Amino acid sequence: MRHELFSRAKYLCLAILILPILVFANEESIKSGEQKAMICTACHGVEKSVNPEWPNLSQQSKKYLVDQLHAFRDGVRKNALMSSQAMGLSDKDIQDLAAYYNSIPSEKGKLKADEEIITLGQQIYRGGIYDRGVPACISCHGPKGLGIDRTGYPKVSGQHSIYTLNRLKNYKDGYDLKDSVSKNYAIMSSISFRLSNLEMKALSEYLQGLY
Repeated sequence: MRHELFSRAKYLCLAILILPILVFANEESIKSGEQKAMICTACHGVEKSVNPEWPNLSQQSKKYLVDQLHAFRDGVRKNALMSSQAMGLSDKDIQDLAAYYNSIPSEKGKLKADEEIITLGQQIYRGGIYDRGVPACISCHGPKGLGIDRTGYPKVSGQHSIYTLNRLKNYKDGYDLKDSVSKNYAIMSSISFRLSNLEMKALSEYLQGLY
């Protein structure tokens, strides 16, 4: 018993000593990322992107951002603008950019669609579609759409509805190649494949104002 208490105390002391170092390292990464993100803000802005077809990155999951930047850099995910921008990024650059955007409080989105569309989106997000095997989005992205950082499930709340709709369509179109991209891509592709265009639009409109 005494040995167990001593071990716990030892690990607690170690954690107390390490925590300030980790906090300092993260702050340095955020500062470095802010400088490196200057070119990114031309399209993505700080709190909100200037074009609804480009995603908002503020308060986004660090793991998700790291994974996506690696995918763009390594040619797994392709986009004319992003692929060329990511090509010259080092692993450290990617970590810093992700830390910076994750640290920025996001701007609240607004519901703009008709109530009928918003209601349908809410029903799918919170309850899924049982007879088609569509799981509730809330199970991975959370009640407020903030995602789960350790799994790489992204924050989806407050995102432009146009961007989200395009992304869901891309997942659906990529169904045949889903297993060659990533585990999370395969999950989203399989889900989007079971959704109609109206249902994808409803989800996108609902998520834009979810908080």
